[in-house]
Amino acid sequence: MERTSLAIFAALICTAAPLAIGQASAQQAGASSSSGKLDDFVGAGTCTGNMQAMGKNPAHATTGRFHAEKTLDGNWAVIHYDEDKTAANPKPFSVTQYFGYDAAKQHYVTVVFDNSGAGYGTGTSPGWKGDTITFDEMVPMGGKRVAFREVFTKSGSSLSAHTGMMQDKNGKWVKADEETCHKA
Repeated sequence: MERTSLAIFAALICTAAPLAIGQASAQQAGASSSSGKLDDFVGAGTCTGNMQAMGKNPAHATTGRFHAEKTLDGNWAVIHYDEDKTAANPKPFSVTQYFGYDAAKQHYVTVVFDNSGAGYGTGTSPGWKGDTITFDEMVPMGGKRVAFREVFTKSGSSLSAHTGMMQDKNGKWVKADEETCHKA
């Protein structure tokens, strides 16, 4: 438990320090707060989707709920996502993911934690392209750091879809999961 807490604390510090420095620089330059950039992550709803087969885990359908809000004085958005336990999904996935904006580097940052054991990762995104934002992350899996990509899509002012991809040993992006979400 202490090792996991230390890893989470270290990940937050490593990600938050550049963000705080960037925000201070932006405020000194007279820039407005970055918190408005996080509005598209806020909301709540339900999701349905599919998890691809991975290792000993077979492919299966998923259902779940998400709730996202701004936190830490509006400088971060946090999403909580919890899948439902079913016969096909006996070990449902749960994730808490933070999103912020580094004004100095002019990109989004994310820190993600999940219930898979060593499940945490950090990543960045250049920003929204139309209704889509893509984060490239590094996630520990099986004692190695694995490249992971998350693509979030919005419809209007609400998140409407998520696709997760892992990079295989040949560098090709392979879909790991995909969900379609509806605002509550």
